[in-house]
Amino acid sequence: MIPYDTGNRLYDGNPAFKMWPMIMKKLLPFLIACLLVSCSHKQGSAGDERLKWNQATLLDAYEQFGRKNAKWDAKAREALSEFANVRSGKALEPELRAELVGDYAKEAVDRGCDDPLVRYLYCRFASQDSSKPLDYWQKEYRQMAKDMAGSGYSQIRKFYANDRAANVLWKNRDTNVWSEVVQFRRAAMTDLAGVLQDKSLPIEEVAEACAALLETVGRNPKEVTDAYNLIEKPLFKNWPKAAAAYFVKGRFYYEFAWRARGGGYADKVTEQGWKAFKENLAIAEKAFNQAWALDPNDFRVPTEMIEMAVSQQKERPEMEQWFGRAMNLNTNNHAACLKKLRYLSPKWYGSPEEMIRFGRECVESPKWGGRVPLILVDAHWQLAQLLTPAQRRGYWQDAQVWTDIKSAYEKFFRLNPEVTGSYHAYYARYAAWSEHWATFTEQLPLIHDLDYEFFGGKATFDKLVATAKQRTK
Repeated sequence: MIPYDTGNRLYDGNPAFKMWPMIMKKLLPFLIACLLVSCSHKQGSAGDERLKWNQATLLDAYEQFGRKNAKWDAKAREALSEFANVRSGKALEPELRAELVGDYAKEAVDRGCDDPLVRYLYCRFASQDSSKPLDYWQKEYRQMAKDMAGSGYSQIRKFYANDRAANVLWKNRDTNVWSEVVQFRRAAMTDLAGVLQDKSLPIEEVAEACAALLETVGRNPKEVTDAYNLIEKPLFKNWPKAAAAYFVKGRFYYEFAWRARGGGYADKVTEQGWKAFKENLAIAEKAFNQAWALDPNDFRVPTEMIEMAVSQQKERPEMEQWFGRAMNLNTNNHAACLKKLRYLSPKWYGSPEEMIRFGRECVESPKWGGRVPLILVDAHWQLAQLLTPAQRRGYWQDAQVWTDIKSAYEKFFRLNPEVTGSYHAYYARYAAWSEHWATFTEQLPLIHDLDYEFFGGKATFDKLVATAKQRTK
């Protein structure tokens, strides 16, 4: 029986117990505060906190350190503000909103902006729909990273500048620039080591920075090991109870597993390779489960567990359980759908029919949005890659395939009417392959910064346009 139950006659005559409700009323705010402090061991940051931090290191930093000019300030601030929203998780459809970041940054640069932070956004996002050649962007990244290093901007912004520069310089695997790539990678690692000393940094920013570095060095076993050895100690020292810290650990050990196994066929993997593969996957699984226990609202964890189901040969019900969790937490979770599509591929545990069935479910679902409808397009693309070039031509001209492509893009554009650029270019190319020339013609004016190489070169593109004109008379 609780002591402040005044209905209990045992305590009716005790004044202290009669005062207990009043005491509890006054203590309650303090107790709640103590509870919140104890819960802070999760060491997560709310979206508003991340937004404030990103605004400080982007917009406020631009006001303090930026190369400002009335000709481009407005567009620069729009780019930085939109990027702060994307980084904080406050923006709906961050992948799609990133296009706006690139558009604003490009306008600022077109007006003469030479600020390294704004030019980082230009390089990072405007390049995605650009017809400019790779060597142009490599030059831009190289100069931007060097300018950023000499600026007053925060170390995490310098990290991203070096990390992305290394990534883009190595894009075509030109060994002539390898020494420069290594310099940028090492500079990024040094920057990240410095960043991790700042306990005030939102752990989500730490996790995303670590993920970016892993993406850059992932194919180099030594650099993956060096990177994790660099971050593990400060990561768990400063954020020992953070779900995101265990998520980072899981991502790295998953990468260790596949680096140990190698990318060849199963019969080519050594006994030692299989042993290390399974051991590292077990550590990764444990880390992801710890992250999930600390924060069962982080959709990234079940998303990665779908991939673990592929690697660990889990039964389909377990994969579906993680998929359901991922989609319940984020109904626009394109990454989770893409990982399930991989599980369903004939290379792993499914079949072409199951891939197409799931793709159609992604289009028909009344709850799933964002880029999820395009999973049906991904399913057809992956299946087409299993065919010879001659067979692919027939595949894309199949009436049912076109019906699927059309339904996926129509649903996507209906859900995301503001998108520009590459999505219309892809739809136009599929229409050309399928010989639906009216759709091809309709999409051309909607393509931002047309890239002829995307269609096979200027001559091929001109031929497609001429064919479309002839067939749509």
